[in-house]
Amino acid sequence: MQIATKIHFYLMRELGRGIDVEQMLQHPRYARDVLLVCDACAGTELADLASQYRKVRALYQSLEASRPTAAPGRAPHPTDWSHNTTGFGLSRPLDDDAVPPAAGPAPSGGMRQWLTRWRQR
Repeated sequence: MQIATKIHFYLMRELGRGIDVEQMLQHPRYARDVLLVCDACAGTELADLASQYRKVRALYQSLEASRPTAAPGRAPHPTDWSHNTTGFGLSRPLDDDAVPPAAGPAPSGGMRQWLTRWRQR
C-alpha cells in the first residue's frame, strides 16, 4: 500500500494525474497498466517503485499460496475435536465411548401436573 501511494504522488507530480490506490491493490489489470506507465517514465523514481511493487506483490502472492486454508465457512479451531462445532454450547470433547443413558420412565406427576394445568386454561 505504501508503494502504491508513493506511485500515486509521483504520478501526480510527473503527469498531473494520480491513480486509485485501492483499485491498484485489488485489480491486477489496473495495477499492470499503472506499472507500465511507471516503466515508461524512465530516469525517474517511478521505474524503481514499479520494480519494488512487482517484487513485493510476488512475495505476497507466494506467502498467500503457502498459507493453509480452512474449509469454507469454518474458522480455525485450537483443538482437533472442535472442528465439528459452531462454538456455541460445547466446551469439551464428547467421549466416543460414552453410552447414552437409558431412557427411564417419565417422571411421575411433575410433567403431567404442569401439562394438565396448562390445558385447563
